[in-house]
Amino acid sequence: MRHNVRGFATIVLLISAVIFSSCAVHYTPPEEKPEPPSYPSEKLPQIGAKIPKPEASGHRSPVVVARLSDKAKDEMEAGNMEQAYTTAERAVRIDSSNPYLWHLMAQIQLKRGNSYQAEHLARKSNLLAKGDKSLQAKNWRMIAAALRKRGATGEAEAAERKAKELE
Repeated sequence: MRHNVRGFATIVLLISAVIFSSCAVHYTPPEEKPEPPSYPSEKLPQIGAKIPKPEASGHRSPVVVARLSDKAKDEMEAGNMEQAYTTAERAVRIDSSNPYLWHLMAQIQLKRGNSYQAEHLARKSNLLAKGDKSLQAKNWRMIAAALRKRGATGEAEAAERKAKELE
């Protein structure tokens, strides 16, 4: 019996050695990192300097945003609301200060039957549409439509009055 225990202990020891040797961490020295390239200091903006935005006037969107917006409108007209919303979201991620994109997302949500989201997105568009009374009026009409869908006729009428005031 003693002989069997010794043999069993030897087998367990060998198996443990094989298992733990495969788990061993091998140290490899780090490679030397190359020096970063040096840049002439006159080309770098100074800390605190105001960097002009490429589109400082109006809400002119980059070409990519315009294409995504057009694609979302086409998808919405084709009845593919899910894809239209996804495309509009991509455009907003690129240009989140564009009130027209938020209005487009509100339109899509209203057509999808999500009146709470439509109202929220139209209000966001209004916050960004400072000075664009035409867009603000469209947003207030959309807010009114969303409120009517929920049965809030009094609030919807107030939203319609705001739209008329802006026109």
